Amino acid sequence: MMGKMYDLIIIGSGPAGFSASIYASCYKIPHLVLGKVLGGQMSLATYVLNYPGVYGVTGKELTQKMVEQVRKMGGEIITESVVKVSKMQRSKDANSLENRDENLEENYFEIETESGKKYEAKSIILATGMERRKLNVPGEVEYTGKGVFYCAVCEREFYEGKTVGIVGGSNSALQAAVQLSDLAKRVYVIYRGTELRGDPVWIDQMKNNPKIEVVYQTVVTEIVGDGKWVTGVRLNSPISTNNTNTLPPQRDPASGGTINEKMSEFNNFTMLQLDDLFVEIGGVPGSALAISLGVNIDEKGLIQVNDDLSTNIPGVFAAGDLVGNKLSLEQIVTASALGARAASSAYIFLKGQKAPTVWGESQIKR
Repeated sequence: MMGKMYDLIIIGSGPAGFSASIYASCYKIPHLVLGKVLGGQMSLATYVLNYPGVYGVTGKELTQKMVEQVRKMGGEIITESVVKVSKMQRSKDANSLENRDENLEENYFEIETESGKKYEAKSIILATGMERRKLNVPGEVEYTGKGVFYCAVCEREFYEGKTVGIVGGSNSALQAAVQLSDLAKRVYVIYRGTELRGDPVWIDQMKNNPKIEVVYQTVVTEIVGDGKWVTGVRLNSPISTNNTNTLPPQRDPASGGTINEKMSEFNNFTMLQLDDLFVEIGGVPGSALAISLGVNIDEKGLIQVNDDLSTNIPGVFAAGDLVGNKLSLEQIVTASALGARAASSAYIFLKGQKAPTVWGESQIKR
């Protein structure tokens, strides 16, 4: 027997999914939000400064505000992971007068959660976001939010006047280093390679910045602290020395970075004293469900979308950090904007007409 059929199911409970739900409620689309972690990556942000109207809130506080708004406007949220999405088709009731002159087959989607529950929808929005890559080293979990962060531009409160480290060597890490150097006392870029992989504009800015130091051919093997906050990192480095004291700066003329400032040998590893560590080694798109559904994915694992955020599968839309076409800045504000756009496109798909412009509690037909 057929269960409840939703017009729309939103998969993902981060800012893109919440924004899609808010707009779906404005459009009076019966819908459901499914997601395991409320807020997604947003919930990890310790201090959000760049989301309009809510300066200086934590990611958890902003998540709670969004959840309250979604529910207040009539959205339903179920905190479960989705494990499978399937395209389905069934026959309509041929005896129904309203269906006699129509296509007797209807397409829909079946969504299964980790508990085995199944939901049905006429359309879906994939908003499963981007999960930041982790170092997977001792101390990382313990000090996440206590000196270990995954969004450099979100944590201004914690690095002003401090000595900080950034792990990574691509654009995200280099851009973060330049931005952090405006307020931080010293910025170390810790990179396992021999040559930075970012755009020349960022590399040039780093080389000309006396606050930024680069440590090449080095990886973080452990994050250490005093139980309350990070105090440094242990590095696996090619540096070899018998001096157990702090070593003087040794600048690499070719790169413009130092190799071993503020480092001391410790049990065959090298210690670097830090106040904060920012991990900028990219993210993994949450596109597994899209792949199994047959949605087109680009070479980076991002969902390929059209201008209206539709995919190659009719009725399937995508929003947030996992969409391609360079539409996302991997920021809360762009994820929210894309969620709103996806809800509007879902309305057009479902109703066959343009979505109304929403101002306050009114709907203005365009």
